[in-house]
Amino acid sequence: MKHRYALSLALMMSSATIANAETISTAEIISAAASASCIDYQLVGICFWLDCGGDGCDVKTTPKVGHHNPDLVVSAHNGAANNPWREANSITGKVSSSAIGAILNASGNIPAGANRASTGDDLETMKFKGSDAIGHPLASIPMGYRCPSQATPFKPYFISGTDAIAWRLGLPESVYPEALVPGRREIGNYPANTWGSVYPRSGFISQSSDAKAAAVIAQRVGDLVTRTGQPHVYQPLTGKPSYRGKIWPPGALRENTDKEGSWQMLTPEKSNTCSVFGENDTASLTGWDGGKQASTGSYAWTLWRPYECCKKTGDYFLFDINFKSYP
Repeated sequence: MKHRYALSLALMMSSATIANAETISTAEIISAAASASCIDYQLVGICFWLDCGGDGCDVKTTPKVGHHNPDLVVSAHNGAANNPWREANSITGKVSSSAIGAILNASGNIPAGANRASTGDDLETMKFKGSDAIGHPLASIPMGYRCPSQATPFKPYFISGTDAIAWRLGLPESVYPEALVPGRREIGNYPANTWGSVYPRSGFISQSSDAKAAAVIAQRVGDLVTRTGQPHVYQPLTGKPSYRGKIWPPGALRENTDKEGSWQMLTPEKSNTCSVFGENDTASLTGWDGGKQASTGSYAWTLWRPYECCKKTGDYFLFDINFKSYP
């Protein structure tokens, strides 16, 4: 796809885009990852290899490590050209606007989307947000004894504008059981504390908190791109990366658990830690979203995902022994 290569080139080049307090640059995204505690690097076991030569065969071992990689930068924003990642926005905005325009011209039945539309309840509003998922600048950058990422730096895995039919109409997922049955695939604990449902994986959500609405959108996109064969226009973040050794990549992202991934907020508030969405903040004075509301309606997170691996030290991998489960 042409926009994939244009985006990769643009993100690696310097940008003259005007910054504001709720946007973030490539350099800042890299700095945020470098200063975060999300990597959680651990020795988790031992791998056994069979090494054969002219004198026979020996069994050799290598340490098995586990850690998180910053795989994706996932944004949720109002409008096609409002990705808070400044260098990405100049490309994804044009791609989204062009794709949306073409689809809307072809069919007048697809809603163009609005930032907010009343649902008739003064305490709740219907929001619509676009989203992009792009390979993190540090994804798959070799640094010592590190497991490779499934992600490719700067590669667009999802641009909601190119997925306009499914993203705006919620089809066919609006009729899935996960979307129709209350309590299924909820972010949080249904019914007392729910941020929203993962399904349908579209841009519309009923949530009074703009920050929580954006978080649900990010979770939907992470859920989508870490699976194959989904009814959307996207590039799946799956498969085993090339590696001289043995690797155990993470599974598909799930809500309410950090077993397959967790989130580091980049903007409007920079965080040095990772967490999962769905926190029960009913007893909090400020709530989870205190200080996290973006006046522009644009948000971004890094999705960190857990990997395990061991380097090759023989001809054949035999087996591994884990000291602990990871993560």
